[in-house]
Amino acid sequence: MAEDRKPNRLLRRARGEMSQARLAELVNGAILQTTGRPGTITAKSVSDWERGWYSWPIALARDALREVLGASSDADLGFENRRALEHGDSAEASGSVALVDLARREAGAAIGIVDVPGGRSFHGAELAAVLSPSVPVDDGVVLELSSGLLASLERPHRRTMLIAPILTEDGPVVHVADGREFAASAVRRSDAHRVPHAYRLDDLTVGVVWAVTNADSAILADDSALDFYQRSLAHYDGTSKSSATLSEVPKLNGVSSKWLGSEFCARHIIRHMPRLTTEPFFWSREQRGEEASAWLLWTHKLDYLRRTSARFGTMRRGFCIPEHEVRTSPRYERVLLLLAMALMEAFGIEVQIAAEPELAEIEGFVLADDVIVANWLRGPGLWYVDTDAPSSRWSTYHGISRDAAVKSVVGQPTPAGRLQAMAAYFDISWKWFVTRNSELAAAGVDGLAHPRSRLLSTEGLMTALRYVANINQPQSP
Repeated sequence: MAEDRKPNRLLRRARGEMSQARLAELVNGAILQTTGRPGTITAKSVSDWERGWYSWPIALARDALREVLGASSDADLGFENRRALEHGDSAEASGSVALVDLARREAGAAIGIVDVPGGRSFHGAELAAVLSPSVPVDDGVVLELSSGLLASLERPHRRTMLIAPILTEDGPVVHVADGREFAASAVRRSDAHRVPHAYRLDDLTVGVVWAVTNADSAILADDSALDFYQRSLAHYDGTSKSSATLSEVPKLNGVSSKWLGSEFCARHIIRHMPRLTTEPFFWSREQRGEEASAWLLWTHKLDYLRRTSARFGTMRRGFCIPEHEVRTSPRYERVLLLLAMALMEAFGIEVQIAAEPELAEIEGFVLADDVIVANWLRGPGLWYVDTDAPSSRWSTYHGISRDAAVKSVVGQPTPAGRLQAMAAYFDISWKWFVTRNSELAAAGVDGLAHPRSRLLSTEGLMTALRYVANINQPQSP
């Protein structure tokens, strides 16, 4: 609201004769030095802070601003956590808690920021925490929300997480919801404000929040640049062979560059699918949940699955997932990987998993009576595509296809059997996985974590959740 805005004169004074664009450039450089990843601060960000539209930048930005401007504290630059001050908890509520630790917080413990961890490409993000008193009911928790708390949830300039902790006989249980989505639904409802039990924090919901928040933050940050680069690289469209380099997209972050490579490869395969007249074998390079979450969230990936499955009655898709990758990834990330495999099976694609580490170096391809090469993940450039391959690669591809069929570590005759074998390989309880998929499929996922980017949706994720929920497989612990 306009009456809440207070111009930040201290920040403006500290900037001096420096332009807002120059300050943003220096701040991004400081963030790069600290994290190894470029910052996404813009001149508009600086303008918004100075005009008072946003009084509490993320921690990385505040640290970088103090360094660049030579300030000893956030207060010296006019920054204050107004939401925390309004609730009388400025000391405690300005602190942060990691998303993965949030489930273990005691009810009533003050939280100001939820730190969403990064990954190999994910940059990490911060969610403004809004805690609400809550009362447990059979299907979740009922919240006691003031109009002020609701208003703080729907401010468009920041991402918020509504947190409803309760203390049970078994310990703390934390329910969470996407703040903006919750506020929007609260306006339409006349009954009690409620968060479903399906939104309690565990490896499933942590994984969903982690993937949606990271992917959405990264791709939204590059929305304009992605549109520009798609147009500037259009000369590659229609070619049978091309290789784009990362130097052609210097302004993109790691997630956005992967999105661009993936989208191009998907169009390349679809364009050349008429060359294939027999049952195809697809080789994919995803090994961890971070990479596989693209299938669940990127809209072009879901469209690609629809179009390929409509053309071929039966298909196989192979992955190389060595035991080392399973052991070194957190369970919430493995849950996402299993969900991505479920999405494949939902489209009638038989998933086959090889465990030999050396196969991780093989590029992505589609093999039938002809071959299509398309690689965007973990390659040296943005993408590499081809519609031909030397005889040595043909031999390699045929060998991988044959071995995947007979040596898959999840080889079972039915989709349910394969998914249950995957759960065992990923060290995930099958009974728990099916139960939680059923709960979240019934509640819907957008109220938990909703992407804002036009290039993302939760439709693929919901398809996977519903498929597992209705798989009708005898369950074992």
